[in-house]
Amino acid sequence: MGGDLAATFDELGYAGPVPVFSPEECRTFLRELELPGRPEPLRWFKGHASTDRLFFALATDPRVVEPVRSLLGDDVILWGASLAQREPGQVHAWHTDIESSDPRGGFVSVWIGLDNTSQESTLALVARSHRVGEPLQKAAFDRGVRRGEAGADDVLGWARRSEPSAALVQPDVHDGDAIFFDGRLWHRSHNTRASGRRTALLLQYAAARHHVRIPDLTNLEWPFRFRPERPPVVVVSGAATNGANDVVPPPPSPERVGPVGNVVAHVPLPLPGTGEVPWRPHGLFRGPTAVVPTMSCHVSVLAPGHSPHPPHVHPEEEILVVLDGEAEVMIAARPDDTRPRVERLTPGGFAYYPVGQHHTIRNASARPVTYLMLKWQGPPSRARARLGTEIHLADLRPADDGRGFAPALVVEGPTQWLGKLQAHVTRLAPQAGYEPHADQHDVAVLVFAGEIETLGARLRAHDVAYSSAGELHGIRNPGAVPAVYLVFEFHPVRRREGVLARLRRSLTLGASQAY
Repeated sequence: MGGDLAATFDELGYAGPVPVFSPEECRTFLRELELPGRPEPLRWFKGHASTDRLFFALATDPRVVEPVRSLLGDDVILWGASLAQREPGQVHAWHTDIESSDPRGGFVSVWIGLDNTSQESTLALVARSHRVGEPLQKAAFDRGVRRGEAGADDVLGWARRSEPSAALVQPDVHDGDAIFFDGRLWHRSHNTRASGRRTALLLQYAAARHHVRIPDLTNLEWPFRFRPERPPVVVVSGAATNGANDVVPPPPSPERVGPVGNVVAHVPLPLPGTGEVPWRPHGLFRGPTAVVPTMSCHVSVLAPGHSPHPPHVHPEEEILVVLDGEAEVMIAARPDDTRPRVERLTPGGFAYYPVGQHHTIRNASARPVTYLMLKWQGPPSRARARLGTEIHLADLRPADDGRGFAPALVVEGPTQWLGKLQAHVTRLAPQAGYEPHADQHDVAVLVFAGEIETLGARLRAHDVAYSSAGELHGIRNPGAVPAVYLVFEFHPVRRREGVLARLRRSLTLGASQAY
């Protein structure tokens, strides 16, 4: 397809429709993309691929990016990712995309129909208008025509003055089909369907050598104006080393979702900075364990001067552990509490929040703070005395008492969702450890110093290992210095035996003894 697509693209300024996604995939994508709580785009409305892993995954799908590479070469950046939605009757006037209007070319846009896509709702294009040498807005300005006033015949006539073979086309596109078009192409959209909002995914790429700017959207006429800040761009192929653009890292990989047996999560610090996103979570794992039906773990980076949310409560119990920097945890009586309890935590310090406790975190320091969170929910405990809010400045330098394996208890007690929560700091001497075994409780291990081997992996500072109850796990210090790590044990709620169960067990025991 690459050669044919490139030849068509070069001749007409567009190629397609090309099927890239199935209708079922489109429905799945759309459901996910329209869920509330998705990450906000970075810096402007086309910055979704810098913060949202789903946008990034769609933009780097080989079915999309390989044709783009055949058109732009090996070094490609993604500078725009957004949803284009049009209600019935809605028009997007004839235009050239301002960001990609450079007469030298080097820009490719990919328009993919996701929902209610048909010839009546897709793009209208002026084929070969990429050869005219100027954006449509300039052609309109030179003739005294304002945005939205030109009809299709006007636009086609202007293009044919420079490119006699220009033609008006409206491809027959359906959900999952893509149109690849040159960033200089003149186009518009008009949803003429009687009903149904049309939704398309717009992905915009450039050869990495090209400079991309954010237009001033208060001025859509010629001459164009641009904002001083640069858009965030993500490298999707090759490299971008010439400094022409503000290259940002891709969004973090999605957390591991599914039953939690034995899990190792490496957490190399520093994690990608927050940039203009003041709070950036990085999911590690989430799913049921042998002890609780929901357990999740993530690491977050919080920018100076920020809090991710006001004091709140949720049905899960929660542990927050500071990995790097200094954080203030706020324990409040209610969301609008003007005098919450404030505790400052440094690396190794942690807080436990029971159900019903209003809480949040704040970064009052001058540099980012990184912290890990464990959250869980399960069957309720019958214990009357339960752990309340716990704040601990964990001592990460436990004394050497001569033992190879030396745990120091920090917290122990029942909670609403656990028979017992226990936390201890352990010092493990070089070459010390214990053989694989299975516990009747879940165990989370967070390394702070040295290194350990467990679950077939080597863990260093800030890495996490989790073992569900019943899973074999051992530990060893392969290094030349002591390893120090924080351990959380999640013990199951013990159910009382019901009257009928006790009666059946008694009858069974009596019958067996009668023989």
